[in-house]
Amino acid sequence: MRTWCAATPFPHLVIDDAAIDPEALLALLEEEGVARYEGDLFVFEASPPEPRSAELRRVREDFTAAYCEPLSRITGTQVTRIDMRAYAYRPGHYLLPHTDHQDGLARQLAYAYYLPSPDEPAGGELELFTVTDDATTSASLILPRPNRLSIFEVGDHSLHQVREVLAGLRLSLAGWFYP
Repeated sequence: MRTWCAATPFPHLVIDDAAIDPEALLALLEEEGVARYEGDLFVFEASPPEPRSAELRRVREDFTAAYCEPLSRITGTQVTRIDMRAYAYRPGHYLLPHTDHQDGLARQLAYAYYLPSPDEPAGGELELFTVTDDATTSASLILPRPNRLSIFEVGDHSLHQVREVLAGLRLSLAGWFYP
């Protein structure tokens, strides 16, 4: 809990060698499929909000069982369920600075689990920002390394982005933990 609370610019964790079989996930995700999403703040490809396949729903259930209880202890925030989507960021794809906090959604923690890519990405880092009354500055870059799990607190102050992918392919499973 001490590491979580001491992390800057806001509480977050990076867990390397997360307890997931990334190679099995890659094969499963090829069957799940993704569609292009584009808006004012983003361009990326993603699977549907609710997994189509029973296999990806099972991965979500296993992830929930493996991480909700320990994260509740570490963060001091009770979480009991998650959502999960697959994301693919190709060259030119990005997600501009934003927070994941939205009234009424009860998101407590955000996460991204990075998968091995057949074409390692250049760019695509998760960037965390420090926000003060005077300025917004880059505070931390988290590289999208295979089998890495990044988790951070969701709140008005948790400004972050996915930097533009310059080359290659950035693959992840991502979503939120809820009470």
